[in-house]
Amino acid sequence: MLKKLLTGGSAALVAGLLASAAPAQAETTINVVGFGAGFAWADLFGPSGTEKTQALLDFEKKEGIVINMEYADEDVARQKVLLDLVNGTGNYDLVMLGSDGAVQTYSAAGYLEPLDGYADKATDYFDAKKVYAPFLEANRVDGQLWGLPYYSFGAGVLYRKDIFDKYGITSFPKTTEELEKALQTVKDGLAKDGITDVYPLTMRGAPGEEPSLDLTGFVYAYAGDSAWFEGGADTPAKIKETGAKPDFTGKFKPGFDTFVRWSKEFGPPGIATHTWVDMMNLYAQGKAVVLMPSAINGFAGLGSSEVAAVKENSVFAPSPVGPSGKAIQSFWTFSVGMSKYAKDKEAAYKALAFLTSQPVMENFATQIGWPYTTYPEIMHGPILTGKWPKETLDAIEASFNDAEPHYFPYIPELTEFMDKIGTAASESISGSTTTDEALNNLQVWATDRMERAGYYKK
Repeated sequence: MLKKLLTGGSAALVAGLLASAAPAQAETTINVVGFGAGFAWADLFGPSGTEKTQALLDFEKKEGIVINMEYADEDVARQKVLLDLVNGTGNYDLVMLGSDGAVQTYSAAGYLEPLDGYADKATDYFDAKKVYAPFLEANRVDGQLWGLPYYSFGAGVLYRKDIFDKYGITSFPKTTEELEKALQTVKDGLAKDGITDVYPLTMRGAPGEEPSLDLTGFVYAYAGDSAWFEGGADTPAKIKETGAKPDFTGKFKPGFDTFVRWSKEFGPPGIATHTWVDMMNLYAQGKAVVLMPSAINGFAGLGSSEVAAVKENSVFAPSPVGPSGKAIQSFWTFSVGMSKYAKDKEAAYKALAFLTSQPVMENFATQIGWPYTTYPEIMHGPILTGKWPKETLDAIEASFNDAEPHYFPYIPELTEFMDKIGTAASESISGSTTTDEALNNLQVWATDRMERAGYYKK
């Protein structure tokens, strides 16, 4: 099925782009590690991740660059990246990153090559001016660019308009206060109708970093800033300059409380163990009315759903605005960066530019069909406009342009914090600890961690 999807006009764009490149005289090997065989770069490495397509072979011939992709399960791929960078072995020239920890941690440690100096090296493949700026901003730390975006998304809601209509809710709420009332109305309506296997809301609450991307988006909407540290300090320089201490029992608390409470009151049983896959499947099965704030997981579910009502009545809505006047965030890029230990950095960047180029991303849009892309020209091009209503595409595009990618602190310790924050939320949702206990424990851990990292030394 994937081979069928990946043929057609978009492949011709890749061929056209390659035709203008002059043949290279020498051959360089660029090794890449990532996850998602059959999903990420299936147009280049096939549905199994092992067979090179003609588009990739053409690139290799024209540029004299051989790209070897090593796929692994996500956790294994992340471990491979970590070990390769920490040990400085240089097995991989290009490495999978994420804007929720890896970009911040590895750039601060000096493991990545900053990309700004290569911007003019392969503009026939990648032109930053043609990409949605927030997806690049998400990969910037201290003003420097460390990764180029591939699979990326912003915040939003996917919901069942037919069920909202049934219970007298004529439009999707614009604020968190209004949404909580709507969720209660749906819950009461379902109970009155004797429907016991459909739930007003699905979110992700599994332990570890899983809920943190969305949870910290709630915190941002309620506090008006990241609220992890006093005064909203969100970079190492600001934290050190002001001596800002962790603030998890202060401004962080209202957004955390709401995420936990909504999960418990409106979510399904077992939500404290749910990952993005669970929320996707629950929505696809017609067992959830609202999926938020990472609507992309709902769109992923639509493709596999066998429930006609889900396919016909699902509508995208902007993420609701919290008491601070700012919307709930959920923003992420599956990005790729260059290892500091890459042996031929110009060739590595050229390969990176190709892997994130517009024709390659157009093939990805053809393959998955979701209304998400890093390029405005693809968002408004025939592939997506032929599949989705203009108002849906416009609203999703607005979710990119209106986003604040740095809605959580960009600190080297981010990966550790995301894990601790997500676990605290999961424990609170499950009832194994109270919200106050979870946040107090988080406060103690965070204070110790920042002190050990030397943030408060005079």
